[in-house]
Amino acid sequence: MSVTHEVTTRLLTVQARLDESDAQAMKGGRKTVTKLEQRVRELEVELETEQRRFQETEKNMRKQEKRVKELALQAEEDRKAHEQFKNTVDNLQQKVKTYKRQVEEAVSRVHAVVSFSCWCYSLTVIAV
Repeated sequence: MSVTHEVTTRLLTVQARLDESDAQAMKGGRKTVTKLEQRVRELEVELETEQRRFQETEKNMRKQEKRVKELALQAEEDRKAHEQFKNTVDNLQQKVKTYKRQVEEAVSRVHAVVSFSCWCYSLTVIAV
């Protein structure tokens, strides 16, 4: 019986060590699970923060795109207005040239008339 008793004692010792190892493993496993759960919560908070930042960035991007479209429209309107002003200036410059030419022709005719009048007057003075 001594062998049986020895085997039983060893079996109980091994069983006790196995139970102790299981308890340690469970305790370590719980710590690991707790740490992992904490990390998951931290990552969830970080994800929410990043999602809010992304939404804010997306909102700002849409505002900027709208502003760019408005500026492009304004630039096109300004370009058209500039073209109209340029055409108006060109037309007015053409009119000024025409009026200048007409004035020069009128001055030339006035000189001719004055010269003719002076000539006629000199003939009258000489004839008298």
